[in-house]
Amino acid sequence: MADRDAPDGLDTSPRLDRVRTPDPKAPRPRDTVGKEALYSTAPSAAPSSPVLVRCRKCDIETGVSVGGFARLLKLPVLWNPVSRRLWTRCPACDRRTWLYVRQGQALRALLAGRATRS
Repeated sequence: MADRDAPDGLDTSPRLDRVRTPDPKAPRPRDTVGKEALYSTAPSAAPSSPVLVRCRKCDIETGVSVGGFARLLKLPVLWNPVSRRLWTRCPACDRRTWLYVRQGQALRALLAGRATRS
């Protein structure tokens, strides 16, 4: 038992010679590979939202499902198909503004799969 009460707080017993108590003041290495796998934006990651809208006022791009996009089309709404803009309420800031609409990764993957099957 005298081995466990070492002055520096380290366990020096022969059966636990490879296990040491962590030093709370020492910097810990970060697991960047695990975070990269969890928060990856690579094309190989799972597809995101089918429709992406970017608000002109708050400049936040929000992913919206097809059903959520249909809810954005509540009146009053204006649609400019040439510039792909929609005047409606922003899902992020909840203000009426022009939203720039584009296909999300999930919709592009779905449409690309249909084109290869045809």
